[in-house]
Amino acid sequence: MHRLMSLRLFVDQRFFVIIPAIILTFMIDSSGICQEVKTTEMTSPELEVAPKSHLISKNFPGETWTFFSGKKDAKFPDTWTYAEDRETGVPFVICSGQPYGYIRTKKKYENFEFGLEWRFPNDENGNSGVLVYTTGDDRIWPTSLQVQLQQPFAGSVFPSGGAKSSNELRNIPMLARPINQWNRCVITSLDGTVTVTVNDQKVGSVEDCEPKQGSISLQSEGSEIHFRNIWIREFPKAKKSSRAAQKRARRQYLLSKFKAPFSELSLFVR
Repeated sequence: MHRLMSLRLFVDQRFFVIIPAIILTFMIDSSGICQEVKTTEMTSPELEVAPKSHLISKNFPGETWTFFSGKKDAKFPDTWTYAEDRETGVPFVICSGQPYGYIRTKKKYENFEFGLEWRFPNDENGNSGVLVYTTGDDRIWPTSLQVQLQQPFAGSVFPSGGAKSSNELRNIPMLARPINQWNRCVITSLDGTVTVTVNDQKVGSVEDCEPKQGSISLQSEGSEIHFRNIWIREFPKAKKSSRAAQKRARRQYLLSKFKAPFSELSLFVR
């Protein structure tokens, strides 16, 4: 165990414990804390996180989803079907990829955390995506922020239709697993800022999204794709101080994961 050398400074009659950055970095890398922080879902009390709502059930699409197809008179079961894994019994949805279209939630969301798992069973260049903030008329493709699930570019994020944002996420390194293996995507939306994680790797954030509220859609885009473990939980409207509060919560969470001698340390946050 590496011993910590800490420096105490007396400032405004308060003691601060300063952990040298190089030691902190080493402890994070060697203990896997970074991965744990990235894969742990946001549970900061400042966000008043609601329980998860699961969006797939035996009566799929039920009252949760509505269907749009680019082909006139197309039927929902021709593209989307409910199934259960023969070995585990875990439910999943099969999208044939044809014709082009999407399912979208009937409910509109603004501040939320949304997660799903997906796989392409056959196509190494399989294409689909999650359309966040879907608004306006149903069409190919609607106004939305697209989180790309296409096999080589999973995690890319960009506006679609009439949507806008101050930046995009492009040229993403390969994050998807080989075909027929399940991948995991988590999308967090807070006041028009969308943060994306793919297979426990943070891709980045897209800011100043317009619109910043709408339905969530899953694309049928030419390739058979399977979805499972689709869930969402909502946050209240974020306060102006929420970003600072989140930073404090993340810092406290990080320190809480350290074992001795870190557990003996205290950190004062103004």
